[in-house]
Amino acid sequence: MRSWAAEASWFAIALLSGLILGSLFDWFTMGLLLGVTPWLVWRVRDLRRYDAWMNHSLGRPPPLHGVPEDLAYRLWRLRRESRNRLGRLTRALRELQQATEALPDAAVLLEGHDTIAWFNPAGAELLGLQQRDVGRALSGLMRTPDLIHVLHHAELEGAIELPSPLADGRTLDVRVIVLVNARRLLLARDITQVVKLRTMRQDFIANVSHELRTPLTVILGYLEALEEDTDVEVMRRTLDRMQRPAARMKTLVEDLLLLSRLDSTAPGGRDKGSTVNVAAMLRRIITEVKPLASDNHELAIDVDDFLRLHGNERELQSAFTNLVVNAIRYSPDGGEIRVSWQGHEEGVRFAVTDQGMGIAPEHIPRLTERFYRVDVGRSRDAGGTGLGLAIVKHVLRRHDSELKVESTVGAGSTFSCTFPAHRIRRVQPPASA
Repeated sequence: MRSWAAEASWFAIALLSGLILGSLFDWFTMGLLLGVTPWLVWRVRDLRRYDAWMNHSLGRPPPLHGVPEDLAYRLWRLRRESRNRLGRLTRALRELQQATEALPDAAVLLEGHDTIAWFNPAGAELLGLQQRDVGRALSGLMRTPDLIHVLHHAELEGAIELPSPLADGRTLDVRVIVLVNARRLLLARDITQVVKLRTMRQDFIANVSHELRTPLTVILGYLEALEEDTDVEVMRRTLDRMQRPAARMKTLVEDLLLLSRLDSTAPGGRDKGSTVNVAAMLRRIITEVKPLASDNHELAIDVDDFLRLHGNERELQSAFTNLVVNAIRYSPDGGEIRVSWQGHEEGVRFAVTDQGMGIAPEHIPRLTERFYRVDVGRSRDAGGTGLGLAIVKHVLRRHDSELKVESTVGAGSTFSCTFPAHRIRRVQPPASA
């Protein structure tokens, strides 16, 4: 308002000057022209500066006066605020794009029915999309009936499980979210491990139920027989026969509890545990398992007495015992079973070698699965629970190692593991007398 008042004042002064000049020269028209012309020239100059600034500059306005100055500074402030807002919006969009690109889940923006407008790097990895697919219909690239049904029914929401279009054995959890302006956002994440765990849990429950049902059925059958027969000798023989299924259930429960403890407790670090005399432990194990071996078995041991291992002694004994017992169980025709504990270029190597039945190559990757058996009947007859190698895998993992299996059908097997150098402690041999 002040600028308009000033502008009116200057115009009034110009008119008054023109009237005074006109009265002096008795020519009012000429006087008015002489009075108003300088004011018009001044305004035209400011308007030319204003026009040049409007078209070619984003900086502060040039020196102006009156209304042009007021308009210029108002516009400059609006421009500055607009640039600041645009900058903030650009930064927010850049941060959002960076966050979206960093997501492990695939994100695909769809326009219209199912036209791809944009996707993040995970979309290329999980869905196999390429930059040339932008503008194409997603339903034409992924011909999955469930996905097409969801894409064509915008009112449907929820997740569906689909096999990966890359055919790499992965399973995807796909969800379509409805946005504004006929846009939708498709989100997909890899749930392969979740599906595997779910299947393993179902198999585990089924296997545990089956493994416990068999000995329980036997025990219940014997108990029913005892109700009908009170002969002391018969009762004694029946109770003796019940001991085996009862012992089998006890062993199964103990193995399940051990696996549960291994799963639920944190692995021991370098500073946890104790220094284990593995050579002495292996000699004890050989002594304890000899009753399981037949006269045709030859148990041999080759150990370095001065190599110690830093770890949990109880867990290690369980793992090593399982491997030695398995070698005896699956060598029905006897032969040599050699237990080795020797230095290795990567640390120290433990190995159990037998001359038994051997294992076909297709079974080896699954040996450490819970309740997986190559020969179900033979394993049960030998008293196995199907959890031994699963326990071995967990124990070795907790000691920075893993189980390796080399086997030839009919020629025997070697189960080995290598412990890293940071877990090894070498003791000095005693000085000779």
